[in-house]
Amino acid sequence: MNEYSNAEHLRPVIYVDPEKCCNCHRCISVCPVKMCNDGSGDHVSVNHDLCIGCGTCIDACVHGARTGIDDLESFFFDLKSGTPIVAIVAPAVAVNFKGKDLELNGWLKSIGVKAVFDVSFGAELTTKSYVEEIKKEKPSIMISQPCPALVSFIEIYQPHLIKYLAKADSPMAHTIECIRHFYPEYRECKIAVISPCYAKRREFDENGRGDYNVTMRNLDIWFKNKGTDLSKFPKVSYNNPLAERAVLYSTPGGLMRTAERFVPGISSKTRKIEGQPAVFEYLSGLDSLLSSGGKPYYQLVDCLNCEKGCNRGGGTTNRNMPLDELEALVENRARERQKHWKTVGSKMSKFALKKLDSTISSYWKPGIYERKYHDRSSVTEKFIKTPTQDELQAIYISMGKHSKSDFYDCCACGYTCCEQMAVAIFNGLNRRENCHHYVMNLANQDHEKEIREAINSITEAVRSGSAALQSNVRDLQEIRNMNMLTIKGIKDLNTRIDGIWDIVGIINSVADQTKIIAFNAELEAASSGEAGKNFHIVATEIRRLSDTIIDSINEIKHVINETQQASDSLILDSEKGTRQIDASCENAKSLERGFGSIMASSDGNAGVSSSGDKIFNSLQQIAQGIAEFSNNTANISSS
Repeated sequence: MNEYSNAEHLRPVIYVDPEKCCNCHRCISVCPVKMCNDGSGDHVSVNHDLCIGCGTCIDACVHGARTGIDDLESFFFDLKSGTPIVAIVAPAVAVNFKGKDLELNGWLKSIGVKAVFDVSFGAELTTKSYVEEIKKEKPSIMISQPCPALVSFIEIYQPHLIKYLAKADSPMAHTIECIRHFYPEYRECKIAVISPCYAKRREFDENGRGDYNVTMRNLDIWFKNKGTDLSKFPKVSYNNPLAERAVLYSTPGGLMRTAERFVPGISSKTRKIEGQPAVFEYLSGLDSLLSSGGKPYYQLVDCLNCEKGCNRGGGTTNRNMPLDELEALVENRARERQKHWKTVGSKMSKFALKKLDSTISSYWKPGIYERKYHDRSSVTEKFIKTPTQDELQAIYISMGKHSKSDFYDCCACGYTCCEQMAVAIFNGLNRRENCHHYVMNLANQDHEKEIREAINSITEAVRSGSAALQSNVRDLQEIRNMNMLTIKGIKDLNTRIDGIWDIVGIINSVADQTKIIAFNAELEAASSGEAGKNFHIVATEIRRLSDTIIDSINEIKHVINETQQASDSLILDSEKGTRQIDASCENAKSLERGFGSIMASSDGNAGVSSSGDKIFNSLQQIAQGIAEFSNNTANISSS
């Protein structure tokens, strides 16, 4: 007896490394029962009392955060300590050690194992137990139970189906009981099970049979770490009789095909089903059918959790082996066993079948291979509460789900639908931050907040820019007005310059006449002798003064001419500047309208996305207008 040999708790068979788990929920997505996982923290932990131990999450975890727990270390420790141990080997050995099952027996003997038994023969005994129950009790339906994961699923989640489970125990349990009853020399030995399944440990806890669950996966890892090559060990036969077609038990439909030998035609009354989610959907539907008084179509249910059967169980190796290669190893082994028993293709096949049945019967006794089951459904009531519609609605609102369109059922959280995720959140097994819709909605809100802040910033800048623009327009208007006054003054000056030309002309005419008069006076003075000498001097000075006036007049003409040319040029430049000022004013008014559009779009920040688009378009127009405005302003400044 151990702490798990009761109905209260289930032994942990899945280990989670918190350091490696990134809370990606991949494990939850493949888990058939979901609520055994707690994703509310920084890693996904496991409630072992709700976990069925199928091991599907181990392969799904790409981070190596999940590993299976078996008894490999304690098996080696006790063996080295001198504990007498015998081993039983599951049929899946043919696949996982690629036909080297007898060499594996040789290795087991080499490390001190007392004997090795083939679980396939236990499967023969199991089939007989099933057939005897069907013949004796004629059940309307009987669910096979070699798969411990499915047994746990029924005990925890579909307790109404417990009464339909076969009373006979599993092939491993049959093998162990066979050793206890028919091999007295090993009766006191502990039993090590070379198993393809981590969940088998729980079966041993519940039925009290089996001491060590040594999975093929962990054993293969141990071989690789130690450099152990099975081909170097001798082939050693099993200590119990060889099975016939029951070596097929590790393959889907193996029970059905073996039962066909006992009861020809039973295959037509057998439902063969395996793999997730099909087998769980079937069992849930079967529960509903039977609970409502419906009649099952099949009498025997041959069911397995794993799609490739036990050959690809949670505790197996060769995960990527092609299906044809996998099945060939099992089928070839079955043909070899049938050839050994001469049950197929021989004139003596009927005799051989009787001999086989006789051998099986010699190891079978009624009552010794039966087991009981536990209703564990109370654990779901303990850990999983069903929320009311109001409570569920409150969870939805906290997740940001306000309308039908918010329910994606996208499975990104790992659950099959939004409602299942909400139930997990209600029970503290998850949090809304792991909901895709919630995260995206939060991201959109953050994005809108950023846009709103940007719009507010732009609006403030626009207000400031608009005020500066209005000030610039006023300055431009003043410059324009001053420019117009300047142009008017220059034109008035030009008019006055034109008047100066007239005055200069008169002065120039007077000077010419004075010069002529002075010349004539000089002639008269010269002819007057001594009496005209003084008059001659005056006449000469007058002529010299006239020449000086004429020269000064010429200089004045030159200056006036240059001044008039400069005035004309200044008028042209001023008129050009005025036109540019007018253009800049019009451009500034256009910019002001653009700024007004931005402020109108941003008022209240309603419709952030559409406002952002309008603002973006307005800003593009403003950018172009500012470039034109800058060019015009630069031209005005240079003028």
